[in-house]
Amino acid sequence: MSTAATYKPTKQDQKAPFEVPVISVNGELIDEKLLSEELQYHPAQDAESAIQKAGQALVIRQLLKQQLKESATEIDDEEQAFQDLIENNINYQEVSDEDCQRYYEQNQAKFMTAPIMEVSHILLAVAPDDIEGRIEKKTVAEKLISKLLKDSSLFTDMVIEYSGCPSNKTGGSLGQISKGQTVPEFERQLFPLDEGIYDKPIESRYGYHIVFINKKIDGNQLEYSMVSEKIHDYLNVRRHRQAVSDYLYQLVEDSTIEGLELKLEQDNIFFG
Repeated sequence: MSTAATYKPTKQDQKAPFEVPVISVNGELIDEKLLSEELQYHPAQDAESAIQKAGQALVIRQLLKQQLKESATEIDDEEQAFQDLIENNINYQEVSDEDCQRYYEQNQAKFMTAPIMEVSHILLAVAPDDIEGRIEKKTVAEKLISKLLKDSSLFTDMVIEYSGCPSNKTGGSLGQISKGQTVPEFERQLFPLDEGIYDKPIESRYGYHIVFINKKIDGNQLEYSMVSEKIHDYLNVRRHRQAVSDYLYQLVEDSTIEGLELKLEQDNIFFG
């Protein structure tokens, strides 16, 4: 499958005359050269998106510099000064054990050991961008599955005749599979299944798979005591990130920024 190209400026791009906005933060201009240099740290699908990300990062940094200047803070290490400023201006409540237990109860599926599947398959191989070929292979797969559902003993012979996977030399066996061992799109469809021949072909980037689940060992629910520390750390990090985001958002709201419209989603408000 083809994916969208990612824009990443080259050295030539940085010298190229593509237009960069004139940005000011509370009346202080951001050097256009800084913006051109910052682009290399913000790859995106197009130049406009890269400029948006780079400009926003520089605006946030400029706001923090202005805050440090107002507080007359002596700066030896600018990055550390930024971090100290943020930490001194955010406030959030540490999660309680009740918060963690509630999260565990509402998300128990996240705290299970991965199932183990013993799987054999027939791969009807076809290129990701061969649309007509994929339609044809899916039709063939459906016909073969129909025969297997009536007589599963045909599986080994079909592996030899049809499978384009190296496992065709071992009866189509993929051995024992746990999560993370195969491509994601295959696993998403495979792991919810029960033992036996699956009555539909599974599509992946490699083609269509006819799967025979020989054995399935379900994952086990982990007890709260085994994951409480992990949940505690995760929720605290999430609260900390939200507190930082709120602080930076307020700085932006209290400032006059010209030349760039900031997009203050959680994922891109952070500087650097």
